[in-house]
Amino acid sequence: KAVVSTQSGHYGRGLMKEELVKKNENSQTKKKISKVKVSLTLGHTASHRDVITSNEFTHDWSFYVRGEAGTRIQSYIEEVVFELHTSFDNPVQTIRKPPYEIHEQGYGTFIMQVEVRFKNKREPKKIQYTYDLLLPGRGGAPIKRSRKEILTFTNPNGEFMSKLIEGGGALHHFDTKGNLLTGAAPKTEAVPSIEPPKPKPSSAPNINTAEIEKKSAKKHSKKTEKVADIKKKEKRPIEEDATAKKHKKSSKSSSVAPP
Repeated sequence: KAVVSTQSGHYGRGLMKEELVKKNENSQTKKKISKVKVSLTLGHTASHRDVITSNEFTHDWSFYVRGEAGTRIQSYIEEVVFELHTSFDNPVQTIRKPPYEIHEQGYGTFIMQVEVRFKNKREPKKIQYTYDLLLPGRGGAPIKRSRKEILTFTNPNGEFMSKLIEGGGALHHFDTKGNLLTGAAPKTEAVPSIEPPKPKPSSAPNINTAEIEKKSAKKHSKKTEKVADIKKKEKRPIEEDATAKKHKKSSKSSSVAPP
């Protein structure tokens, strides 16, 4: 383990050797690795022409280098260089501001060289890609192709790091063992809290509960009395009819003469 010492061989500031070793270990654990990730999309479109040009070009095509939607890759990109086939009149084309794209006419497929140069005073200052620019056959459907490239910059200098983040880069910090320490928090929309609706105040007048119960009991009592009265009236005709039959029988027996 490394030990910090002065040129004279004595440990500075009155610290013991063990303390300096411990201090050095702590400083090692506090070191962090910063990484910034950005993504670029390389793509092209191509279609067959209805009319062949005087140069016998049969196709129209375009090629582009773009960032994610809403990002400003021009914050960290200095320029993009497109190197075409040598048969083109202008085989090397440089675009220094967005949109980083070119539009051409041709008659055959070829491998394109693409160089993206960064606004970085230190390495890396550029990155190179190859792209197979395909053209559809006669009567074929137009071609739309693209691929995504993820770039990771490790410990970029402060100025370039700011440019990367401004251009949509995601910053993350790792310890020396590769464990994630911190990172840019993802953007999330605030979710409104939903509360149950409060009951509206009633417009009905206040009524005494005891009074309601009293009226209900009184109403029930009257109903009971009414039912009893009906049953009493239904029973009375039956009793009267039985009495009448008994009286009639008695009268009949009294009118029969003795033998």
